Amino acid sequence: MRLFVLTNNPERASFRQRIQIHLDTLSKNGIDYKVAKLPAGFLARKKLFKQAEDFDVVFLQKKGLNFRDAMLLRRNSKKIIYDFDDAIMYNPHRPNRNSPSHFNSFRRSVKLADVVIAGNSYLAQHAQKFNAEVMILPTGLDTKAYRVEGKVKDDGRIRLVWIGSRSTLQYLAELKPALEQIGQRYDSVVLRMICDNFFNLKNMEVEKRRWSLERQVEDLTTSHIGLAPLPVNRFTRGKCGFKILQYQAANLPVVASPVGVNSEYVRNGITGFHALNIQEWIDRISELIDNIELRKKMSQAGSAQAQRFDITVIGKQLCSLIKECIQGKVNEVEWLGSQSKIITSSHKPKVSICVPTYNRKYYLKETLESILAQTYKDYEIIVVDDGSTDGTEDMIKQLGVPITYHWQENGGDAAARNKLIELARGKYISFIDSDDLLFPDAIERLVKVMETEAGDVVAYGSYVRIDQDGNVYGKCKRKLFSGSITKHLFQTIIVHSCGSMFPRKILKDGVTFDILLRVCSDYDLWLSLSMKHRFVALPNPTFKRRRHSGNLSTVSFENCLTEFTVLERFYYEKGGDKAVPSKIAMKVLSKEGLKTGRCAFREGSYSQATKLLGQSFRRHPNFKSLFYWTKAVIAVRLMSP
Repeated sequence: MRLFVLTNNPERASFRQRIQIHLDTLSKNGIDYKVAKLPAGFLARKKLFKQAEDFDVVFLQKKGLNFRDAMLLRRNSKKIIYDFDDAIMYNPHRPNRNSPSHFNSFRRSVKLADVVIAGNSYLAQHAQKFNAEVMILPTGLDTKAYRVEGKVKDDGRIRLVWIGSRSTLQYLAELKPALEQIGQRYDSVVLRMICDNFFNLKNMEVEKRRWSLERQVEDLTTSHIGLAPLPVNRFTRGKCGFKILQYQAANLPVVASPVGVNSEYVRNGITGFHALNIQEWIDRISELIDNIELRKKMSQAGSAQAQRFDITVIGKQLCSLIKECIQGKVNEVEWLGSQSKIITSSHKPKVSICVPTYNRKYYLKETLESILAQTYKDYEIIVVDDGSTDGTEDMIKQLGVPITYHWQENGGDAAARNKLIELARGKYISFIDSDDLLFPDAIERLVKVMETEAGDVVAYGSYVRIDQDGNVYGKCKRKLFSGSITKHLFQTIIVHSCGSMFPRKILKDGVTFDILLRVCSDYDLWLSLSMKHRFVALPNPTFKRRRHSGNLSTVSFENCLTEFTVLERFYYEKGGDKAVPSKIAMKVLSKEGLKTGRCAFREGSYSQATKLLGQSFRRHPNFKSLFYWTKAVIAVRLMSP
């Protein structure tokens, strides 16, 4: 077998880690190769593309082609594999603006390929719009190279380390306030920057190490804590987390922004910490500085995780994909990425039924059985396992039915739902929680609404209540509304993630579940969608809602405060004031402030209770808010020294 590798820049890190590092493995597995750099001139490229006739497959690494080059390469190639590991469909400098030049070259390159290899599921989702044969292959590394022989000399300094390029230095620069505060707190802490450009800090020494392939391992392995900050935008969500794998292979705990695969590669509290804002960066880094045993424990867990991405593992998978492309058997692959098990086919279903789960093995089995019992059959089942440790995967395997199963490190309900959206292939998406049940005709009724209504709508239904044993004990009596429901939805939660359905295409970039919200991320999303789309209520319940001690949506100060924050943010920051009359909004916010304030009072947070209850009364004067505010004020005074 002969492979023709084409790259725009053989010195680029993505080429080095995506293909060059695996060339020896390819040779050992009977795949001969030739690597060529794409020349600048048209005639030179035409001559180069002519050579493709002599190879079984062309491996185009990351380069987006113009129309003329794409036509020539396709004409001369037997098979083409297109590999990419960045969100190259967006401009990294202006990711929130559509860039026709970036998008068109990406789409063209994806369309011409026989097989597309994406670095993660976010990138795969973009490619799947233009090519059915999309596989996920994480970026690999040689973990053996990061093993340190002998004991590293301890000079009493603790080194925070960041490795990257000039183009990503801005991500680290956003941490300056956190790093400078840490420098005030600890005299022995140093920031080591491995880059081709640098900046200075107040209060903290900066070790400036110019990046080199030969020295990077030594610079990493003699550090103590890895930093992986990322802003949240359409480009950064496509990052493939190679920096984190390097840290873990170098035996370092990691503090990272939970963006894209960062939230999977850094297992919060196990291999490192997630940090969402400056204060969390300060707290998490400080915790690791203070606790050497925690650093050791996390570094060991991270090192073990990095082994899953070793070149011996990823290289073997790359060889399989190349051979399967040549032999025309890619449709038979039952694998998608190092952490996903896929049972799939080339048929694209009408509906993707999406199930997030976390340690719900026994309830999940009933949920899946309720899906399999649906009267409507043109669907796929997708389960995202958010870090279960109860044998969920084994249970799913034993069912022996077609299910797309993806395991990821625990990142919360919102992260699991976003992953489900990325993996979904259906025209419509329907969610069901892993402890709830669908009525047998629920999907059929929801699809009927979607197919008969004009335009893009969200269909939803109510529920009946069941106990932990599945016994029905009540019915939700809230009135449902159709059309523009923002005002009604703001007043009470009438739309749930379960038993609803929406067109996949309305979940455009940025319209996803907010990973910063532990609960109510679905409520937050429905409020936003209600401003742009009609909702259609079904007359009869679509699902059975199970109540048990492990429910996420239990009444607590934290959960009530989250719901209250969602409502305030929607009304004051997301344009809700244009859809909800002020009188209604103030009454709702007053009611939610009262509920949250009472929870704070019950849990002993009297100062918080005073603030919330006083605000509740000012927004909508009422006796209850005044009564509980008085109690909270008295409690604060009694607790004062």
